[in-house]
Formats: sequence, C-alpha cells, structure tokens
Amino acid sequence: MKHVCVIGGGLAGLSSAVYLSTRGYKVELIEASPKLGGRTYTLHNPAFDDYYDNGQHILMGCYLESIAFLKTLGTFDKLHSQVALNVNFVERGGRIACLNIPKRGYPLNLMLGFLIYKGLAIEDRLKVIDFFLDLLCVFEEDLSGMTAYEWLKKEKQSDRALKAFWEILVVAALNTSIRRASAEIFCRILKRIFFLGRDSAAILIPSPDLNALFITPSQKIIESYKNKITLSEKVQKIEFEESNAVRILTNKRAVSGFDYLILAVPVHAVQKIQFTGLNQSLLFPKLEYAPILNMHLWLSENPFAQKFYGLIGSDVQWLFNHGKHISLTSSSAENLIGLDNGEIKKHFCTELGSFFPLFRQEYAADSIVIKEKRATFIPDISSNLNRKENIGSFRNVAFAGDWVDNDLPATIESAVLSGKSAFEKASSFLAQ
Repeated sequence: MKHVCVIGGGLAGLSSAVYLSTRGYKVELIEASPKLGGRTYTLHNPAFDDYYDNGQHILMGCYLESIAFLKTLGTFDKLHSQVALNVNFVERGGRIACLNIPKRGYPLNLMLGFLIYKGLAIEDRLKVIDFFLDLLCVFEEDLSGMTAYEWLKKEKQSDRALKAFWEILVVAALNTSIRRASAEIFCRILKRIFFLGRDSAAILIPSPDLNALFITPSQKIIESYKNKITLSEKVQKIEFEESNAVRILTNKRAVSGFDYLILAVPVHAVQKIQFTGLNQSLLFPKLEYAPILNMHLWLSENPFAQKFYGLIGSDVQWLFNHGKHISLTSSSAENLIGLDNGEIKKHFCTELGSFFPLFRQEYAADSIVIKEKRATFIPDISSNLNRKENIGSFRNVAFAGDWVDNDLPATIESAVLSGKSAFEKASSFLAQ
C-alpha cells in the first residue's frame, strides 16, 4: 500500500487526506496546532451554550469542488441554500434594497434582477446590466496590470454603483479594496459567480457550525480507514535525495518511508521549513495579507428578520443572523484591526444602530471579537503574477493551500480545490 504524508490540517490538507483515504492510500496527516481546520474553526460560548465560528464563512453555488467535497463527507444537506441569489442591502437609516435574481430564465434572469434593484438609480442599473452583457466577451488576460477600480471606471460604472454594489462585492470576494484588487482575478470570479450555471450565484450558508460541516466528518473518514492524524507536531526540516523528499524532521521525531508528500500549509509557514539536499533554489510567491475582523453579538432580543444583510457604505460590510447571536464581518479591516475589543464593540454597535433603527445597544448581552490578522492574501496585481511562478521541480511533492496558483482568491473553494489537485498529482505519480 502506497504511503502519503500530508503536512497541514486545514481544509486543503483535509481534502487531500480524505480523497487519498477513500482511494485506499495509507495516509498520515501532521498538524502543527492542537486542532484541525486551520483558519476554519468553531468555538463555544458556555454562557449561552452556543457554538459559533471564528468568522462567517459562506459558500456559493459556483463552489463546485466544495460542494463535491461536502457530498463526500455526507454533510451537503446541512447547508442553508438559497433558491436563487437574494441579498438585502441596507442603507444608513434603515432603507433596504433587495437584489433578487429570479430563479428562471438563466442567464437573462441576471439582467432582470438588476433592472428591478432599487439600490441604484435606473441609469446606474442599465450600466451594470451593460457591463454584465459585455463580461462574457472579456478575456481575463487583457486586464493584466489593471485594478478592479480602473476596469469598472473604464466601463462607465458610476460612483454610486461603485459604493452601493461593486465595492461590497469586491471586498467580500477578494478581501481587499476595489482600488487594489486585480481586475484579472475579479473578472474570473464574476464569470464563475454569474455565468458558471443556473445555480452558480446562489449563496449557501452553513446551518451547523464549521466543525460539524467540514472538520469532524473529515477526521472520521480519515480515521475510519485506519489512517493517522497527529496534532501539535511542527515540521522543521525536509530532506531530499535527487529531488525526492525522503525524510521529515519534526519537533518530536523523524518520519520516513513515505512515497509522496503533500505540503498543505500557508506559504509563510512553508518558508520556515528547512529544505536540504536540493540542487535548486525554491521560489515561493511573495504575498501580502489582509485582516478580517468579526464580532459575535449575543442578543437579549433579536430584531433582525433575514439570514443576512449587506451594509452599504460601512466598514462593517455584513450581518449574519444566527438566532441566538449575530455575526458582524469587516473584511479588509486594516483600519480597525489595531483597536482594542471595547473600541471595536462600540464602533460595530454604533454602525448597527445607524443602519437598523430597531436595534438598541442594551440588546447586546455578550460579545466576542475575533481578529484574523492574516486572514487571506491580497489578490492584487503583483500577487497574481507571483503565484504563477514555478516554486521548484520535485518528483514526489505537491503543494496545497488557498495560496497556490489555481486562478482563485483565498476562499474555501480554492483551499478544497488545491487539496484535491494535490491528491490527483499524488495518485498520478504513485500509479507509475
């Protein structure tokens, strides 16, 4: 039986290990932290006996690899799935404009949805529709070296449309500002969301916590095949012979006898590993990171009727309603991440009151702030070029993680896709 060692227990490593296990390979997964999941994890508030995720993670109908993975895990039915894209955008003062894409009539339903979207003036809606009509004729490569802002302005998108629609979409999808995001990556994402298929734009929200959706079932499958998961063990060195990885040194032991190695850890963690015995230089992409700030607010009274809202013109872009508590998300949160938790709570609650007049600060019974300082890499022009560089030539090693070059920004989908791609590389090599 061929033996594969997977380094890293985030979603990329877990998807690799699950697919390898179900195909009959012997697998050992080694994770440096005391938990699986990487930047996707669940916590517990004992005061309310309530589970909450570190941040609100959503999926979309275009997340084909994530959906396939959840079906493998047997948890796809635990997603709350929209019939079609439906988002309530809120302005200060409480006015709500609903972007509702009809289920039928794909792909012309997209145009009808924007035509009746009251968040924009009619002339702005028509320009957005014109933009989408032209989108399928755009080659992503032609946008190389251009930011999303430059592209949208070139396409005659108004300042109101930038603020009330495009900025929210860019920050949510790419975790960076519209003036920094790569137009090439943004174009690719727009095509996937709106033109990959009839259901591609629908939003899928986990109804249980992320542990129940991804982590626990992954662990159960891996271990059901008598494969091994080791936590709290950090890889320090990898030894090579003739471009083959032959030995791994951790802070606790030496690991050898494996046939293939998958490195499924963030690029900044890979760069801390010592590679010996190679006759080549390794070229890892130079990436900058952006933070995401989440505040979970437990309420004595919940005045929110919808599952989620988008906030127009706020640095708190999204509100997700979980019943017992709400989750507020600020992506690309460079201006807020340095505040202390009390200041963050005050700012978030002030924004809530500004957008939702029914909200009262006395409703807030408890709050928890979670700062992910390196939540995702910034998908700007330079990162788009850097990720295309070849890291190095290896015979029995593959890299996985949301940072590898798969034409996507850092999302659940890109992590799962990279893990599956690494599994396929391993299978191809081991079949020789």
